[in-house]
Amino acid sequence: MNDRSDVQLLKIGELATLAGVSVKALRVYEKKNIIKPVEIDENTGYRYYSPDQFQLVEGLQVLQDMGFSLNDISKILSGKCTSEELDSLFEQKIVAQQEIIWKAEAQIKEINAMKKSMTEGESGAKLKEMNEDERAWYLAKLVRVNEENVRQLLSEVLWL
Repeated sequence: MNDRSDVQLLKIGELATLAGVSVKALRVYEKKNIIKPVEIDENTGYRYYSPDQFQLVEGLQVLQDMGFSLNDISKILSGKCTSEELDSLFEQKIVAQQEIIWKAEAQIKEINAMKKSMTEGESGAKLKEMNEDERAWYLAKLVRVNEENVRQLLSEVLWL
């Protein structure tokens, strides 16, 4: 092992603790060529990382939180992707995130429509008089046949 007096290296467990990931995750990242130890002790097999690699692990976690796979991250960090490939990867994630937003917005509208239907007007009053089976049927009817749900289902079918 080299003299480590100039830079204090971190053992794999220390880096894992500092970054809030498991040692197993760091080993997976190593297998995927995402992060490599700067030094491996030939006698003990201990892996050592530079403090700078903590930032790499943090960046990796941000990319994972954005929905990038480890294979995508490996491609991004390798520097071997063309600008077109990078553009495509990022565009796919943008589209995926936009779909999540649209779905959440549709669900919020659906919830508001159900809330309105169940708390206001005649239906709200009748709901209190219904037995459990009738309320379950009414709720199922609201979920299946409201304006937003129908529009979303039609949209999904048209995109297939």
